[in-house]
Amino acid sequence: MKKLPFILTALIACLLFCGCNRSPAPNSSDVIPPPTFNNNPQWDMVLTNHRPVLSVGNPEGMNVPYTLDYEISSDPGFPAENTISYTGITRENNYISEIQVKPGDTLADGTYYWRARTVTSGGITSKWVNTRFYMDVKNSRTFSGFLRAPVQDILVSGGEDRKNIIDWNDQGQITYWNSVPPSGEPFSWVVLDMGKPTPVARFWMLSTRSTTPAAGWLTHFVWQGSQDGNTWSTIEGTEIKNNDTYRNILDFEPVNTRYYRLVIYSQNALQAQLNTIIPYTRGTPNIPEVPEGKYVLLIGNQMNGYTYTNLARFVEERGYKSVTIPHYELSLKVLRDLKTRPMAIIFSGNNADWQYLPMFEYYGEFEIYREVYDIPMMGICAGNEFYAMAYGMSFVHWMGWFDDTMFRLTEGETPEEIQILPEYVNDPIFKNVPNPYRAVEIHSWAVSPVSALFMQDERYSEFHVTSKSSYIQTLKSSERPAYSEQFHGAVINDYNQGITYLSNFLEIAEHYPQDK
Repeated sequence: MKKLPFILTALIACLLFCGCNRSPAPNSSDVIPPPTFNNNPQWDMVLTNHRPVLSVGNPEGMNVPYTLDYEISSDPGFPAENTISYTGITRENNYISEIQVKPGDTLADGTYYWRARTVTSGGITSKWVNTRFYMDVKNSRTFSGFLRAPVQDILVSGGEDRKNIIDWNDQGQITYWNSVPPSGEPFSWVVLDMGKPTPVARFWMLSTRSTTPAAGWLTHFVWQGSQDGNTWSTIEGTEIKNNDTYRNILDFEPVNTRYYRLVIYSQNALQAQLNTIIPYTRGTPNIPEVPEGKYVLLIGNQMNGYTYTNLARFVEERGYKSVTIPHYELSLKVLRDLKTRPMAIIFSGNNADWQYLPMFEYYGEFEIYREVYDIPMMGICAGNEFYAMAYGMSFVHWMGWFDDTMFRLTEGETPEEIQILPEYVNDPIFKNVPNPYRAVEIHSWAVSPVSALFMQDERYSEFHVTSKSSYIQTLKSSERPAYSEQFHGAVINDYNQGITYLSNFLEIAEHYPQDK
């Protein structure tokens, strides 16, 4: 941002510092808006690279030059001796500002507190805004070892829409159950009936983030088990007091029983709100049946394990067989144990924000992204972002805006065009694709250009950006037949020129040596 002329700068300084009756006191943070924590990582997200990318929404209403300060610490008090400080951070674009943790500040696995503030050129600072995240690189490198345990029925102490708690088809995890304040009972409760004794070893729980009096997350709760639904025993390690998060992962020694009861003693509002509970059992996925000959393996990255848009129909209309596997039942071992190797793998999109999903379910998929070199692969939308997330969860960021091509066309707007970079114009993946080209965009997350560690570091330098609009649109590996698209090439309409890009991939995959 250009510096303001001296006279204008002096006038602004006078208004800020003169202490006239209509202005706040000198150096008051109230006059400066802080950045917003609607980016990455949000509260209690689990990160998987020792050098994460930290991004925030730009402060709103700033009409004077500013920069940002970041501080990271394993101590919520941010003592100087245990705090990493970054100053002078400038905007990446109109929406967000971000940096990657520097090599000398590598973070070990554990819990971290992160805060940010706005700083004007005159030295006035906003209030700090705070969040917290977990670093877990050790346990994120392979399939998690947990499988979803199906629930036959659910009972609650009161309230409506109880089945929203186990509605795993709810892609964005936005539906919920609200408890009714107990009348005659000392607590509210939720009972999961598994139908038969099931050795559950993990619960993933999602509640509202709200701190309003309407409904909120649980602050004191415990899980219990029962064989008959009448006599209950506390599951060791599951009682949480003073809970301060809307997303909980509870691990414990397996309990093999039919009924599991969540006892809710208190919440941070009048009612408790539960969006989702998923119980897990330890194990390895079954190996799916696949056809003989050539077929395309589709990985369903939606919450329910299906694909975003009808990928199977797209593939089959072009003369290929397809098999769909849910992301939560995929691992490198599953892929290697398939009776017939797939001609290609396509990783689908997902229409949910990552902070509302159990991201450990994708670790097996990330393992394939990092390890497989002998099968053509294509990532679509979320699948494109996974090329980066496989090396670090925070390497994908919220863009600060929602790109919906079809909506913009309906409103009479002209969507962005995508430019093929000069060195890739003649690449077979872009055969018959015009330059620039148009495609169907339906997303608000994208690969962060700052996080291109996996494209800059010599260990991961195989990945290259091949086309872009105002953000990264497609990637390609220089060492294996791996491609990606942020847009949706499988959407069939007169507007979408990305159809050709995806069709080209299938043609490349069909002729790729099967014994390579």
